[in-house]
Amino acid sequence: MVLGWVVVAAYTAALVLVGVTTTDGSLRPGDRPDDGAAAARLIDAWERSRTATFLRSATFERRSEVTGAVISSEDVLAQRPPQRIHRQLGGVDGRDDDRLVVCAAPPAGETGGVCQLGAPGGPTYAEDVAEELADLRALLQRPDPLYAVADGDEDGCFELAQQRSDPRAPFGTEAQFCFDAATGAPTNSRVRYEGGIVEVVTVTEIEIVVTDGDLRP
Repeated sequence: MVLGWVVVAAYTAALVLVGVTTTDGSLRPGDRPDDGAAAARLIDAWERSRTATFLRSATFERRSEVTGAVISSEDVLAQRPPQRIHRQLGGVDGRDDDRLVVCAAPPAGETGGVCQLGAPGGPTYAEDVAEELADLRALLQRPDPLYAVADGDEDGCFELAQQRSDPRAPFGTEAQFCFDAATGAPTNSRVRYEGGIVEVVTVTEIEIVVTDGDLRP
């Protein structure tokens, strides 16, 4: 499945706390023509982002445009193929080549979730990336793509607009994904889902050196 940084609605029910602290700009309305070139560039950028080495620090926020409630957390992505660790909302997920790494978020008020390392012998990191890219091409490059893609206003950014109803749509109704030109790392992103849920990742720092400690769950 093409999930990358997108978690569809795992914590939507928790949006009952405080007011909105960030704003997001206008998302592409989906009425521009799409000749397929932008989709090809997005896929190339996505592939580079999954094969590069970097440590990306960011903030993550999920908010409701209906209630104004918001939850947020630190968002850290450490990648040194074939290893990858992603920390968000108190949980950890990633991969150590052919083994998955999952650490569930701890209960409220506690620190340190329980980590599980999958059994070896599963799909390798390279195979996982290849499957992810195949899923992305199916979404963006088939004759009737689920999403239209356009270049964003900033270099390295792409805007997606859902073209038809599909409950499996992983990038909501509208989305923007950006990539760092120097490292290939994914940077700022914004995804809007049905029901007025918006997820925003805002990058604060990108480093090119990744240590063993950065990759420890």
